[in-house]
Amino acid sequence: MSERHPQGRAAAERLRHLVPAGAHAYSKAADQWPSTAPPLLTRGHGAWVWDADGHRYTDWFAGLTCCPLGHAHPAITQAVTRALQRGTAFQLPTTAELEAAETFLGLVATGDDMAKFAKNGSDTVDAALKLARYATGRHLVAKCAEHPFFSTGDWFIGTTAARGGTHPEPAARTLDFPYNDTPAVERLFAEHGQDLAAVILEPVRFTPPDPAFFARLRELCTRHGTVLVFDETVTGLKYHLNGARTLTGVYPDLTCWGKSIGGGLPVSALTGHRALMELGDHARPLPGRPPLLLLSTTHGSDGAGLAAMVATVTEIAATDAIARAHTTGAEIRRSIDAVLAEADIDTHIRLTGYDCFMNVETMGNSKISGPQLKTLFLAEAIQAGALVRGIFYPTAAHTGEHLTLTEDAVRRAARVCARALDGSAADIPLPAAPARPL
Repeated sequence: MSERHPQGRAAAERLRHLVPAGAHAYSKAADQWPSTAPPLLTRGHGAWVWDADGHRYTDWFAGLTCCPLGHAHPAITQAVTRALQRGTAFQLPTTAELEAAETFLGLVATGDDMAKFAKNGSDTVDAALKLARYATGRHLVAKCAEHPFFSTGDWFIGTTAARGGTHPEPAARTLDFPYNDTPAVERLFAEHGQDLAAVILEPVRFTPPDPAFFARLRELCTRHGTVLVFDETVTGLKYHLNGARTLTGVYPDLTCWGKSIGGGLPVSALTGHRALMELGDHARPLPGRPPLLLLSTTHGSDGAGLAAMVATVTEIAATDAIARAHTTGAEIRRSIDAVLAEADIDTHIRLTGYDCFMNVETMGNSKISGPQLKTLFLAEAIQAGALVRGIFYPTAAHTGEHLTLTEDAVRRAARVCARALDGSAADIPLPAAPARPL
C-alpha cells in the first residue's frame, strides 16, 4: 500500500526532532492515534480540517473540544482581529477585562459573583484547590477517580502512571472517590471530613449525574466546611450554556472553565461566590495569615483571548448553538446506531453519553479484544474521512454533508469490524491499541 501521508509523515518526523513527542498535548501525539490518522493538520474551517497532504476530514473533536462554533468562525475571527488592532498586552487592567467578566458572569457562570481569567484548565483547577486550602486551613483534596484529567500539577499527575518528575508529597494528600457513589463519599467524609479542603469532580461526562448523590455531596461539603469544586474545563458550553452543573441539581462553591469558552483561543476562568473569591485579593489577606497569590498571569488578561471568549459565548447565546449541536448529535447517534445494527455489531460497538458528547465503547470477543476493536473502528473511519478519536463532539458547524460522510465512513468501519469479530479478517492486521500515558 502506498504511503497516504508522505508530506505529513516527513514533517511530523521533523517536528518530533524539535518538540518532545512531536506534540504539545499528550493526546495529540502519534502514539495516541490509529496509524491511519493524519500526522499533521494544516488548517480548519467550520467542521472541516485538512492535513499536510491535502486530505479533507470531518472533524469530530473540534480542537480537543475547543471550537463549539467550528474552526475560524467569522464572529470570533473578527473580534480577535479588532482586539489585535487595539493591542493585547498592557501594564494595567483594561476595559476588555471588565467586558469579559461582565459577559461571562452574565451569560455563562450565572449565580457566581467573581471571575479570574487564565490560559488553561490546569491553571484554574490548581488555583481553585489553592483557594480551598487557604480558606479552610486544610491540605487534603479528593478527586473523582473516573474523571481522566484535572491538572498538570503534582497533586494530580503524581497519582497517575506518568508521575515521573513529580514530588510525592502533593499526591499523598490526594484522595479518590467514585462517581455517583453516595456511600463512598459518606465514608470519605467520615474518615477525612475534618481534614478535607476540597472535593473536585466533573459534573457529568458520559454517565448521567445521580441527583441524590450530588445532593448528599453538597450537604456533606457544607456541613464539613469543604469547598465543592466543579471542573467544567471539558463540560462547559456542551450540555448547557450555564454549564453541565445545571444537570446536577446543586451549586458548587467554585467552578473551573476552559477549552470551548475561547472558541479555539486559549482562555480559562475560575468563578465562584464572592466570600471565597475575594480571598484571592492579595491586598486583603485573612487576619493573621499571609496573603494568597491566587492567579497571577501576564496573559490571563490577553485581549485577543478575552475577545474570543466574549464573541464565542455571545454568539452561542444569540444563535441557540448548543441546542443545534444537540440536534446534530441526536441525528448522528441515530445514523451510527442504525449502521452498527445493520452490520450486526451493535452489541460490540455502541455510543454512550449525551447527544452533545458521545463516547465509542467496544466489547471484543475471542477473535479481537475490545481495545483492538475500538482502534480498528477508528482507523477505518478516519481512513474514510471521519476524523474521530473515540468521542463524537457535534458542534454548531456540522451540517448534513458532514453527517452523510460520517455515516459512509462508519459503514465502512462497521463492515471491517464485523469481519474481525467473526474471524474472517485474516487479511486485516489487527492494530495495537494506543496506551494512555496517564
